[in-house]
Amino acid sequence: MIALMIEMTGHTIPTVAMELMTLALSLTKQPPSDILALVYGKEAEEGARRFAQESGAETLGLVWDNDEQPGLETGAALGEALKERGVRTLLFPHTPSAMEIAPVLAVALELPLLAGVVGVDDEKGEFYRSAGGGKTRLHVAAPKGAVVTIQPGIFGAAPKAERPGSVTLETHSFPNSPIQILSTRKEEVGTSNLSGARVVLSVGRGIEAKENLPLFTRLAEAIPGAAKGCSRPLVDMGWMPYPCQVGITGASVSADLYIALGISGSSQHLAGIPQNTTVISVGSDPNAAIHAVSDLIIEADLLPFMEATLALLESMPPAAR
Repeated sequence: MIALMIEMTGHTIPTVAMELMTLALSLTKQPPSDILALVYGKEAEEGARRFAQESGAETLGLVWDNDEQPGLETGAALGEALKERGVRTLLFPHTPSAMEIAPVLAVALELPLLAGVVGVDDEKGEFYRSAGGGKTRLHVAAPKGAVVTIQPGIFGAAPKAERPGSVTLETHSFPNSPIQILSTRKEEVGTSNLSGARVVLSVGRGIEAKENLPLFTRLAEAIPGAAKGCSRPLVDMGWMPYPCQVGITGASVSADLYIALGISGSSQHLAGIPQNTTVISVGSDPNAAIHAVSDLIIEADLLPFMEATLALLESMPPAAR
């Protein structure tokens, strides 16, 4: 049996949930009612009812009786619920939260972990991941099941089901947790959701100084619908918030166009850019690794290029950009 793992962190079902449903339907070739959706979190009751209505899946809402829990505790609670139901394939979105929980479940259920999956070969029943800086596909078979994390934005959303699925609700408490979350802080995000944006403008160390980032922000805001991204070093230095990080340790994009400004292109960064995305790289290093996956390479001093591009865009009416 396949289970979709859906975390509720608010009152909105994550967009990727119906993308997971698309993959589950493709893998099982069965009706939605044969798929289990496990919706978990403090708002899981509301989320479970809504997802069952939309997807038609058999839905279990695992409702926390208190706030957010650490990955170790969450994974243990989910493992108990799944062992009772004989689930052998679990589909998570590839998010930082899921990557805390998925390894715990893989150990608890004695299943392999396949992280960062970007597609599936329906004929062979194989999952595949991006490798070699996005130039190679690594195919992996898991005939006895696996815990799988799926890059958001890869699969389209499943259509609304003709009839709602069943809903079961359970409440779970964490009375003696050895780890306590003392506080949470919502970080600043880009101008639009990275995983759903059609255009991503991303910046790297070529920006030279934190004081130059307002220029990058103005340029992103001048491009309609563009999301702001960055390479890992800028997050490590505290220049950009983590939700903007693109790569295997950050977010994956599903954009039609990815514009890399001053990014060298490490393999972990390139892993967050799908092969079918058009890539434009801008920078002064003619040997930057990102050029190998770029459709257009612009060798230029970054700051003057950004200033000239921004001036051009701001001289145009918004409808013409």
